[in-house]
Amino acid sequence: MEISTSISEDQDRSPSGVDLSLRIKNFLKVEKARKWCCYEWFYSNIDRLIFLGKNDFVTCVQSAYPDIEPGTKLTRLQWSIVRRSLGKPRRCSPKFFEEERMMLEAQRNRVRELQQGKVNPDEADLYKDLADEVPSMLIIGTSVTAQIKDGLFVGEVEAVDPTTNSYRIRFDRPGLGTHTVPDYNVLSNGEVDMISKDTLFSQETTDILPTVVLPQANLSSYMTTEHGISTGFLGGYPVPFLRCIVKMNKLLKVKRDLLNKIKNLNSTVERKTSFREPLDSGTQLMYATVVLDLDKLNKLFQTNVKDLQQHCKTHLGSETLAAMQVKSSCMEAAELLVKEANQLIKLKHEKSTKFVAELTALLIQVERLSTSKNTNSMPVLNESIRNLRSIVHPSNLHSFQENVEVPLAHIQARLKQEFLSNPD
Repeated sequence: MEISTSISEDQDRSPSGVDLSLRIKNFLKVEKARKWCCYEWFYSNIDRLIFLGKNDFVTCVQSAYPDIEPGTKLTRLQWSIVRRSLGKPRRCSPKFFEEERMMLEAQRNRVRELQQGKVNPDEADLYKDLADEVPSMLIIGTSVTAQIKDGLFVGEVEAVDPTTNSYRIRFDRPGLGTHTVPDYNVLSNGEVDMISKDTLFSQETTDILPTVVLPQANLSSYMTTEHGISTGFLGGYPVPFLRCIVKMNKLLKVKRDLLNKIKNLNSTVERKTSFREPLDSGTQLMYATVVLDLDKLNKLFQTNVKDLQQHCKTHLGSETLAAMQVKSSCMEAAELLVKEANQLIKLKHEKSTKFVAELTALLIQVERLSTSKNTNSMPVLNESIRNLRSIVHPSNLHSFQENVEVPLAHIQARLKQEFLSNPD
């Protein structure tokens, strides 16, 4: 009887599910606890392959004792012999941690090279310590969990930057906005496509991924470079379309560098003119060269814009592209209206003026949507609402939902019913 009483008392003292959740919640309020959880259990896509794959100890044991199969249970004596044969372990020191970090970064770089297809078939031995399959780069629109500000937050990939090995992520949490996060702090919430190393080393890398290396600010060398266009799809997008975007990115970088050169030359000319100093022939020649390069670049830019528009029409469809153009024209009309009205109101706060312009553009979008009856404009309108919500202060988010999102949701539902009942 005493035993059963003691057992019941222990059960009464055991914490319930609610108590455990409260304890965990209070535990995670501590900054060091959050860091510890991230370091202990959070592994990004690129680090999961390194930390949870083959480790150096298993590799050494398999090379020194090939007869010992993985999972074999050893006796204490056998285990001691194996440990002694591998040598004395290194002590923890700043030098040791520095070398480990360098090794980790080198492994990450090798995984990135495999992801981007920048591998040489003759150098396959450099990647033999990695797994047979590596995760592919995340594509735009992928739902991810990213580590920022000593915490984990859910978001969506908006852009990929292979040059800096990072992703631009728009977070779902109100007020958090958009951040650029390194790839070693990003984990996909769904399944990730894997790339086989054998596939990478058995074919030309240009057929796998378009080059993304930005050129130096040398227009003549860029214009004489031949860019072969491959067929097929990558991440759901046609490779020619992606190459066109990469080319646009390169042109923008070259143009930015040329504009900086012109800015510096203008400052030099103004300074010499103010002091009535003559312009030497070298400055004049440099100025003329930059202007001619800029003119050639603008022609290339216009040609690439036409190609990009053609790809958008083919990939997105003419109606979706028209809806995006309507959104852009609505924003231009709204900015013009706000600018005219602000002459009387004299609103000086720049963020408030931008917010009013965004709201006005939203109303113009709804008005044009009701007249055009283009159902492809609905996703564009929802995107505008999400972008507007991302710049709202968290304290005003509830008011924004009640006064903007809910009425617009009713309007969209009514318009959908009208479009379905009167498709013509």
